[in-house]
Amino acid sequence: MTMPVQGSVLVTGGSRGIGAAVATQLADTGANVVIADILDDEGTQAATDLGGEARFTHLDVTDEQDWRRALDVAESVGPLRALINNAGILAVGTIEEQDRAEFEHVLQVNLVGTWLGMHVTGPALRRSHGSIVNISSIAGLTGYAGLGAYGASKWALRGLTKTVAPRV
Repeated sequence: MTMPVQGSVLVTGGSRGIGAAVATQLADTGANVVIADILDDEGTQAATDLGGEARFTHLDVTDEQDWRRALDVAESVGPLRALINNAGILAVGTIEEQDRAEFEHVLQVNLVGTWLGMHVTGPALRRSHGSIVNISSIAGLTGYAGLGAYGASKWALRGLTKTVAPRV
């Protein structure tokens, strides 16, 4: 039996893949889903397909002002009950092949973006006794050749999540 979600849930990277599947499941429980993504056309269509109170908002997870706007959109359809930090990117290449900019970009999106989401939504989630779900990867448990930046970001995300969990 699935418990109904009363209020809004913000799903990053919700336009496709895992994020879209999560958004669909949440909408089926009655949550007012806000899909937040940089893929504007796909996100708008995904929200339309969900119907009801579903919304789309543009969100670059590395931009704190975008996070604040996304929170405002979520709270416009109900108290924020959950943040699903799902947005992420993958870069493939050995340490020698990747340049510093690409390495740092992966860390910005996958780690700093998640931190920003927790930072900005934390007060609203405390008020509503809400939850944060940070989506990681098996790459956060074991190393994979050619995934240095991605693996580092997911190992760090696990550490961040474990560190924050007892306090939230």
